[in-house]
Amino acid sequence: MAAHDTLARSGPARLSLMPTRVAGWSGLAMLLAIIVNGPLSALRGLPDYWTVGAAADIATYLADPPRLRLAVLFFFLSTLIFVFGMPFVAGLRLALRAHGSSDLFSSVLAIGAGLFFAGGLVSEVMSTGMATVVLAAPSYVPDANAALAVQALQFAALLQGQVGLGVAILAVSVAMWRAAGWRAVATVGLVAGAIDLARPLAVAMPVLAIALFVPTFVWIALASLRLIRADAR
Repeated sequence: MAAHDTLARSGPARLSLMPTRVAGWSGLAMLLAIIVNGPLSALRGLPDYWTVGAAADIATYLADPPRLRLAVLFFFLSTLIFVFGMPFVAGLRLALRAHGSSDLFSSVLAIGAGLFFAGGLVSEVMSTGMATVVLAAPSYVPDANAALAVQALQFAALLQGQVGLGVAILAVSVAMWRAAGWRAVATVGLVAGAIDLARPLAVAMPVLAIALFVPTFVWIALASLRLIRADAR
């Protein structure tokens, strides 16, 4: 095996098979959790805050206990993003180390991923927060207008956190550009990361902002598969 091969199997940069495979599958599981809690959020019955009749829809939603309990279930499922995301990021850091990348890239990856997780956490708490308050505090009187504002703010927090993910993706892409087997991942990453940096400009256009996250989905899938395939080398 050439010294520049994708994942060196000797010396301090060696990657054992199991952590690499776990990281790759964790990335795919994280992607699935993001899709379920993002684009498929309509399944939990939460109205889209950007529609004309959103205030009335949210008032109806807050008065419907079954839909609120479904939202809490999705809140639980959202924690899987962090559960699977952490080993995925750890696996990417192992890959960077195996290729002798600068500690700068590894550090940027860790910080950017941390901001992504933090933004997602704030977003999920705000998104499902009204439902949990209504269910947990019987004396609480829901305010549809306040709930509408919270829903809009949670999306702003989400976009800010995803900027951190964009920076992390760019760091991995630059670091792994010359690594064998990573060129496709790096190419998609340069595009996806750059788009993520610009997505806050679309914060007032949620549908567009959501659509612009698709390249990041592709990058997560490609990076995860690359980590899994590394076990076969």
